[in-house]
Amino acid sequence: MKLLFLTMSILSMNTWGAVPRNAGDDLVRYRTEVMELGSRLSSLEKEIGSKSNLYVSSVEQIQQFESDIKLYREKLTELHKDVRQARNDNKKIIHHYLIESESEVAEAWQKKVHLELLKQAQLKLKNKETELISFENKVAEFDEKLAALKIDEEELSMVIKELENRKKETMEIYLTKVKSKKLAENKVEKNKILKKVSAIKKTFSQEPIILKKPDRFFRRPVDDFSTYTSSPKGITFKFQAVQPVKAVGDGKVVFAGDLASYGQVVLIDHGQDLRTVLLGKMDVKVKKNDMVRDGDILAYTQKNSTEEQSLYFEVRKKNTAQNTILWLDQNGVSKI
Repeated sequence: MKLLFLTMSILSMNTWGAVPRNAGDDLVRYRTEVMELGSRLSSLEKEIGSKSNLYVSSVEQIQQFESDIKLYREKLTELHKDVRQARNDNKKIIHHYLIESESEVAEAWQKKVHLELLKQAQLKLKNKETELISFENKVAEFDEKLAALKIDEEELSMVIKELENRKKETMEIYLTKVKSKKLAENKVEKNKILKKVSAIKKTFSQEPIILKKPDRFFRRPVDDFSTYTSSPKGITFKFQAVQPVKAVGDGKVVFAGDLASYGQVVLIDHGQDLRTVLLGKMDVKVKKNDMVRDGDILAYTQKNSTEEQSLYFEVRKKNTAQNTILWLDQNGVSKI
């Protein structure tokens, strides 16, 4: 009974004492994992580079050995030919010497000359045979070294392939973790925005509505975006693909084009001292003095890299930037 009570107590403590994981904890964990995987990828890259250099050096050494062995084999062929010739010459001299030795007509000095020729031929043959044996040993030694180098080359090739596979697997994990980190960052950013909106909404509810309520409300300039950030003035939308940039309400284009180093700008006058500003890398399709209606396409965003692109949106009244996020829906709080 006591054991049952203790078990139930532990389960109860585990249930009520569990701390839910928040987005900030996930972000810290993903950032740590991304850093560790990045470091591992860097180490693998260096190791692959080192092994590749060794492999290239090994291949060059094998090529040099093969070239040297080819020369030695050519020399060895010549030595074999010379030894065969020396042996034939030696046989002829021995034959003549034996004939003259048995001849009663031959003079003593003739026999002596042939004996000297025989000694010289035998010495030449011995030297050629010694040189031949030396070259045969060298060629055999080079063959052994070449075989060892080829084994090393094969082992290096296998090591490099294994490292490349490990790099590929690590890269796949790394990209997954980077994606998870990005999602966690977006979640943290959204939580920050929600807190900011909550604070704004709280302030809005505590003061007279007439002082805080916007004069009108606007649509979003882009529909498809990955995330956004809000400042006390404007909103920055982030996206990957090319997006149509739409008019947020009826009005008149008072500026369309480049503005110093800011990029392309479209400024629309909506009347009642209200203007909206769109800023980013865009292909602008309208010009100054054009009349536009709510939802008309003003431009298309550009995509010239793999990085996310940005579009800045701002509401201005009497040329003073407003807290744009409050102007996007009828409750005074953004629906995005």
